[in-house]
Amino acid sequence: MTFQEFLVELWRFTALWSMGIVFLAPLEKKKSRLFSYGASCILPCFAAFFLLKILPAGFYKIWISPAIALFFVSLFFWRCAELSLKSSVYCGVWVTMVGNLVVMISTLLYPRFPFLVAFGISTFMLLILLFVIYATIARWMPDKGKYHTGPRQFTFALVLWVISVITDLWFAIAAPASDHFTQCLLMLLIKFYCITVLYLQHGLFQKSAIRQELALLNTLWAQQKNQYALSKENIALINQKCHDLKHQIKAMQTMFAGESREKYLQEIERSVRIYDVRAKTGNEVLDTVLTEKSLLCEANGIQANCVADGRLLSFMDPVDLYTIFGNAMDNAIESVSTIEDRNRRIIDVQVYREKQMMVIQIINPVTQNIRFDSDDLPITTKENNGYHGFGLRSIRHTIKKYGGFMTVKVEDGSFYLRLLLPCRSKASPITAQ
Repeated sequence: MTFQEFLVELWRFTALWSMGIVFLAPLEKKKSRLFSYGASCILPCFAAFFLLKILPAGFYKIWISPAIALFFVSLFFWRCAELSLKSSVYCGVWVTMVGNLVVMISTLLYPRFPFLVAFGISTFMLLILLFVIYATIARWMPDKGKYHTGPRQFTFALVLWVISVITDLWFAIAAPASDHFTQCLLMLLIKFYCITVLYLQHGLFQKSAIRQELALLNTLWAQQKNQYALSKENIALINQKCHDLKHQIKAMQTMFAGESREKYLQEIERSVRIYDVRAKTGNEVLDTVLTEKSLLCEANGIQANCVADGRLLSFMDPVDLYTIFGNAMDNAIESVSTIEDRNRRIIDVQVYREKQMMVIQIINPVTQNIRFDSDDLPITTKENNGYHGFGLRSIRHTIKKYGGFMTVKVEDGSFYLRLLLPCRSKASPITAQ
């Protein structure tokens, strides 16, 4: 192997792994020993590549070389990123196919230019392509730093990879009878076509996932609608029964004497008073959901403070309003219920007007560290969307329907959920006890 051949092979190897690093950059990575994990994949691949060049020529190299590249690149993603084995191989297919495309582009240059000129142009083109790929597909394809590769997507990617390798084999057989430039150009077009099909397939699966998420949101909306109707009936029935019981207890107090009986009746009255907590915000829907959650707060020793002008929310659909406050209060109650100090179990609910915007803000203390994903939503630490899980997505989806937006943050030991909506009514704050 001459020095120029060695330099070309080193360039191709560098192009492949540079592409791998570009695809790895936007992913959620394993922080422990990331450098050593990467080195444990790149160095054996380097040795295998140059050992393969020493072996006698043959068509078997056309299969072994891309197979080695796919194996080590897939292992690289599996060890360095938070990916499943299928997703790691899927990334390996992308890197090897795009890397091979870059190599084919450079191969077109060497017979037509002096070596140093071709080498310089190839390097410049590589840097441009790395930047373009990092700014586009490498960042667009992952979902919150991860790939969720299903069996069909995985199988289809492998089929395209095999087609790409078979293309190399076919052109290697036909090489003596064809022009080198024409051969490379046809191979380049086929590889570009395979990559385009692979990207379109990825886009179809992403759209399918979005449709499934939207269907789930619609299902949750329907469930919230039924829950709101049931909660409204239950709250009305509880209030009626509490009202009747209070009058019955007062009647019993006048009919019977005795200190023990008086004490017993007072305890009954205190127990009944728990269920007579009604929020009065000027909005029937908001009153219903806050009253329902107040009962849950009382049962968990949580102090719920509410300063809200419900009339500002009169333009919203009742089910949307119930969805927003129901999910937000459930998240806050779940969070503060884990706090051992009962004096810190506090939830503040605020609805007010600020200039031309209507503000909904729910604040609760937190005792754990909360990490945020690429969508600026808390990363759940529990299965089945635990702390501030899918409920926040439902809230954000609902808020967008009204031209508003949502922000979440952790500041001074408290979690802030803040919703901003265009203000459509004028009213003054009302305090709900």
